[in-house]
Amino acid sequence: MPTHFLYIIDILGTISFAVSGAFLAMEKKLDLFGVLVISFVTAIGGGTLRDILIGNLPVSWLQNETATVVIFCSAVVTMFFGKHLKHLSTTLFLFDALGLGLLQLWESNWE
Repeated sequence: MPTHFLYIIDILGTISFAVSGAFLAMEKKLDLFGVLVISFVTAIGGGTLRDILIGNLPVSWLQNETATVVIFCSAVVTMFFGKHLKHLSTTLFLFDALGLGLLQLWESNWE
């Protein structure tokens, strides 16, 4: 059961960071490719750097294609429904904080 819980936390954190990155890219008025790149970098950049520094190779998102699909879908959905979500003034802050909290919870269960 804890492994399933950690998997859900990992997916939710990935979604949160991808949405946060997509909002940032949309604020900078980037095109579809730019939004996808920023979403990917935001969602997996820190974990990739961590895995490389501690020698955990291949990095976690390369071992499972779920992260790639989740980031892509999150970025595209955010682009389509971003105008509706923009009316909430704290959306970017909310997703960023949610991602950081879920990341902290996920990492604390690995120690």
